Amino acid sequence: MSATMEQLALKVPVTFSVNRDGTRKTANDLSEQSLSSAISPCLASWGLENLVTLPEVKSEVAPGVAVGCKDGSVFILRSSGSTSTATTATSSPPLEPLTSPTSTKRFLGLGRPSSRSASPSSTKSSLSPFHVTRSRVVSSVTAEQAEAPKNYVDFEEEQEKLRGMLKGKGHRDRHASTSRSRPDPSAEKIAVSQTSSNPGSSLRKEDTRSYLSTALSPASSTLSLSTSNPPSPPLFPAPSPEPGSPSLLTLRCHFFPPHSDSGRVVTSLKVHEGGRFLTCLGAAGGLSVHSTLDGSCLASTVIEARPTKVAIGGKSQPVPSMLWVWRTLLVAASEESILLLACASPDEFYPAGQFGDTVFDSENQTLITAFELRLGVDASAQDVDLEYAGQWTVDTHWNSIGLRAVPESDHLILFYVNSSGYLISRSLKVNDMPPPPPPDLPESHSSTHLPLPNPFKALKSLSTDHIQDTANDTVPDRVELGNEVDNGEVGLTEPLLGLRAQDGRDFVRLCAWSAHEVLVVNWSNSTVERGLPAALPGIQDVKWIGNDSFSALYLDHAEIHRVSSGPRHDGDQLQCQRTQNVFFTQGDAAILTPGGHVVSTHMKHGRRRVHYTSVDASKGDASPRTRSLWKARTDASSAKAARRISSMLPLELDTIILGYTDGCLARSSLVELSRGSGDSSQASDVPLPGSIVSVDLGQNPRTGERVFIGGSDDGTIALWTYDTLKLCARWTFFTTPLARVVALHDEKVGRLHGCALCISQDGTIAVIAVDGYQFVYLVPASAAPLTRLCLGEDNMLLIYGDGRARLWDTRTREFWRSMGVEKAEELVQQGGWHEWSVTIGSPVDSKNILSAPSHGSLDDAATLLVDISELLRQFSSSAALTGSSVPALSAKAKLEHARALLSILLTFGVSEGIDGICTESLSIPCHPSAVGLTSPGSFSILPQSIAMGAWTLSPEASTDRALAILSVLQYLTQFEDLAQDANTVMTFYAASVGQLVHEAYHPPSLPRLGHHLLYTLSTEVRQATRLLFDAGVARLSDQEATEIVETWQQYLPTLQPVKEKDWTQSALALCICGFIAVDKYSLLPTSILTDIAKSIASYLHDETSPHRSLAIDLCSRGFQVWQQYVDAVEMLRALFTLATTTKKEAISIPNIGAQARTAVLQIAASNTPLFMTTLAIDILQPRSTQHRKSVMQLVIFLIRKKPLVLYNNLPRLVEAIVKSLDPNSNATREAVLDSATDILSHIVQTFPTVDFHMGSQRLAVGTSEGAVIMYDLKTATRLYVLEGHKKRTTACSFSPDGRRLVTLSLEESNVLVWKVGSSFTSFFMPGAPPFQGHSGSEPFKRLSFNIGDAAHMSLEASLVDVQFEWTSDRNVKLKINDSILTFST
Repeated sequence: MSATMEQLALKVPVTFSVNRDGTRKTANDLSEQSLSSAISPCLASWGLENLVTLPEVKSEVAPGVAVGCKDGSVFILRSSGSTSTATTATSSPPLEPLTSPTSTKRFLGLGRPSSRSASPSSTKSSLSPFHVTRSRVVSSVTAEQAEAPKNYVDFEEEQEKLRGMLKGKGHRDRHASTSRSRPDPSAEKIAVSQTSSNPGSSLRKEDTRSYLSTALSPASSTLSLSTSNPPSPPLFPAPSPEPGSPSLLTLRCHFFPPHSDSGRVVTSLKVHEGGRFLTCLGAAGGLSVHSTLDGSCLASTVIEARPTKVAIGGKSQPVPSMLWVWRTLLVAASEESILLLACASPDEFYPAGQFGDTVFDSENQTLITAFELRLGVDASAQDVDLEYAGQWTVDTHWNSIGLRAVPESDHLILFYVNSSGYLISRSLKVNDMPPPPPPDLPESHSSTHLPLPNPFKALKSLSTDHIQDTANDTVPDRVELGNEVDNGEVGLTEPLLGLRAQDGRDFVRLCAWSAHEVLVVNWSNSTVERGLPAALPGIQDVKWIGNDSFSALYLDHAEIHRVSSGPRHDGDQLQCQRTQNVFFTQGDAAILTPGGHVVSTHMKHGRRRVHYTSVDASKGDASPRTRSLWKARTDASSAKAARRISSMLPLELDTIILGYTDGCLARSSLVELSRGSGDSSQASDVPLPGSIVSVDLGQNPRTGERVFIGGSDDGTIALWTYDTLKLCARWTFFTTPLARVVALHDEKVGRLHGCALCISQDGTIAVIAVDGYQFVYLVPASAAPLTRLCLGEDNMLLIYGDGRARLWDTRTREFWRSMGVEKAEELVQQGGWHEWSVTIGSPVDSKNILSAPSHGSLDDAATLLVDISELLRQFSSSAALTGSSVPALSAKAKLEHARALLSILLTFGVSEGIDGICTESLSIPCHPSAVGLTSPGSFSILPQSIAMGAWTLSPEASTDRALAILSVLQYLTQFEDLAQDANTVMTFYAASVGQLVHEAYHPPSLPRLGHHLLYTLSTEVRQATRLLFDAGVARLSDQEATEIVETWQQYLPTLQPVKEKDWTQSALALCICGFIAVDKYSLLPTSILTDIAKSIASYLHDETSPHRSLAIDLCSRGFQVWQQYVDAVEMLRALFTLATTTKKEAISIPNIGAQARTAVLQIAASNTPLFMTTLAIDILQPRSTQHRKSVMQLVIFLIRKKPLVLYNNLPRLVEAIVKSLDPNSNATREAVLDSATDILSHIVQTFPTVDFHMGSQRLAVGTSEGAVIMYDLKTATRLYVLEGHKKRTTACSFSPDGRRLVTLSLEESNVLVWKVGSSFTSFFMPGAPPFQGHSGSEPFKRLSFNIGDAAHMSLEASLVDVQFEWTSDRNVKLKINDSILTFST
């Protein structure tokens, strides 16, 4: 939550669904084909029971299924019949935590439902999507699953517990390593509805951690179904879905978690809050939390094995080098957080003991890492934290671990079956994070503060705020484990493959299974009561249905078993009796839902299908019913046959290199892609034998010639010329596709200068000499994935994911030695090394306008990420000003690219009138493509079949799309002939699009808009954000506005500790509350308005605050509100300082000075009396001479920009300036003389009511009452007041000799002539002017005139159209508009 001023970029993923032959597919078709083509070993589901059995009942969270894939991505299928309640909840502000009902911690039993509904209901279903619920519900964790890919040997677990592994272990693929990238503050979305809450409860509970419900019996496990061992023939055919039944789910999104790429298979998916959030675990340790609405990432990290010790043979020994595969997640939910336990087992193909380590039985070792997931505030506020809690190893199979809540206690029971077959239990407690040590004390080195080594910077959180690198930080273990308690032998005769538990309050019923048998036992009072083993071979997973029955999952069917007590010689014994068989079509994966039903997925005729097979455990003769939840509409085999895009390399807007499935390379551009141009005028001459999966750019160091280096999916590497795409050379020496190319341009890299390192997915490195197109040599891969590459003069250091490193001699091409990562780090720190992260970074973090992901799926390969902020920045000025080395595009080219982008972003079909303006007036064609959503380190593809569907996904998706549209349209307003129509379209998308979309419309999210206001630097994006924010606030009803402000008020900066007031959550609270209060201040109590005003003042006066821009904006908009609750003068003075400062180090956001000057102008116009009072006081009684000079600079700015603001207060302003020139204060006069002279010069030039005579040093100032004040600047005193006019003075002017002063009042149509020079009378009557007039009756001569209507003009016009011009010392011309009057004085 720490504050950061790193720029937040507006990026949108665009998927171009076009084949090379020019045929365009819909985004839905491409994503469906991607799902059908993917290997999908992992499933999760939520809310399907009501969807299938009671479709007319609308749940708050739309039921759905998540499909995890081998390429690391996840597909979300959701019901399209979601209610408006769900829509409402997704954009709610921070939700308040619940307090414990009693002082003691209460735990519910194993598998018992939480007192809070798993599908929370909203108390207000009719509110707009900006409605904010005020109480929070923490629902029990529902059906989830964990599982390994079918060729990885592991099976999925249920909701909390872990599942059994298949006895037969298949060959596993190596997974390429990817480094985690840091995110932008942008991401968000969590919608949790309410039941009850304490509005005043604090979010940070230090002493209470009460686990409400713990999914202690895994709610669902995913079965990875191997096709290599076909099942035995079923007793009767598996039931088919009802013919003609429509799909109940639709493909909602396809998202790519952080740290996911080809080879990083998804092994476990867990559902939280009744289906709102999804936690995703990858085999390589990527852990991330996502919204099920649009797949946006809310928090993420990479799990890494820490060097620790395990007990082997009664002695504590270091864990040897090991490559861990993360298998599954255990989940336990409390009132304020969710405890996640990630479980890993050793890679069975990793050679243990190869580095001389102690060899131990690693097959039954499980590494457990604990994290706390905090959902204390709405995710759209980006307060989703994933905090490391601890790590340890246990002697057990990874699928035989569970958690149990201890009633009336603050801890859990961790239980598992060890390698000897005994049930072991240990107490588990997560302590609160210890406070940081005082800065003056040395860092503690106690056992509770163990350092977390981070050689790959792996455990760096990707949650909403940018968290500091933990490489050198101490991360304490907060998990406190009790001693092991032996509860007795379970009783299986074969090695255990899985264990599931059901809490019966006074006892726990366990179901354990091996490869050929299953056993039910009771665990109570630290003893185990065993039943009779039943011969049930082939069980993959078990799900309890109450205390007396369970569902057993097989490869192609599920069985319902009832548990009963049978007689034996010494008492009753537990027995299992099968009551029902449920068959389903065998496929990639299957899971059991909480009711024992089966969700499965399989392929049929090239199309993926997801089925739901329901059972009724209470009726043994009930026939199963299979429903089709979803099936693809297109054949995946047709996608493979078509010549489609398989990879992209975007270099510039007009240079995008496309790789195709037919092995050809082509050149295209953003404009051509938007038009659906499948072919290009330039393509490679010779195709590669496979699909091109990766392309990069290299350069010949000798000639400077650029070349393309790429590879196909068959392991071929090729080089093409840059200009003609002619194939220069190719080799085939990889067994896996090319993953990355490292071009070595720097001469300091040693003898490999000018080469390119081609790295395959398994870590093999091919060294290619670009000059001459020669293959140099091959560096073999390791069993562990390659993560970093370092080059020295004659050395290559390769660091791998198992904590080992290899050193190679690039001169002799020999392997030197292997070492630990600690030694490798020491070697690198000595200097002389160049380092690259070999893992594939997320394109979300790229700083280029265009970037391309590379995960390997069909839709991902045709996706570009467009950085709208960077594009508009480069459009705004020349290449020199933007710092780009690429020549600036012409205005015509920029306009063409802007139109091309809008043709993708605009949702044609919503309004016929707007469509006509876009196509006819703005010349924007209709070329729809799928527009997705980015989040920290992640992105989602959001396919939609209709235009209106783009606005029904989520508030965050609507936010980014609307922002992108308005920002690019803002650029079009720079063109005079397009400005009016562009503004019309902007207004429609900002305020009217929701009126034409059906009731599922999701308006833009206020919190996400707030993040862009806080962190976006692009002028166009900020203007678009402000427009959408204002429209969102205007859309709120009075009740909604009040509830939102009351909910967010507790996070205002003034109510936070000093160290937290600059956190993003605090600034976001001020942003939302402040802008709502500006428009609806009459609805809010004084206490809230006071907190808001104090928060604004706090940011404004803090020179180190990164959020002063927000405070300035709120001052500009609502100064009349805030001035009643804080010192308004001090607030104005802070604005004065910011408006005139030139110190860049004091300004955290560019152009903050211009923003402050704009605020000053706004306040000066709306609250002139207070403004002028402050201005006069600061001139006469400044804090310092520098402050006075700053204020005078501000006066000059006001004269230039807003002269009318000062018009009625000129006499007061001039009085203050004159007094500042007091000769009695010589030091002050000298300090301000230049500034005062400059101000008076601007005043005389701007206002005709003020004139100055240089010779006599006199200054005349006309007033609105008709009087003219005369000052002597020599003495800095007021000489006298000339009172001749009865109405406003329009102008005045000294004669050239200074002896006459003429004054004009247009309202009177009179010119008065005054004698103001020295005379005998003035010598005796100082301070009084000499008389002049008829018979001495008046001290002036009156000259009347009549010019008709020309005399009636505005104040603004009088500044320009009225002018005196002296032809001699006694003759003057008066110009009024086009009229010229001549007078003799």
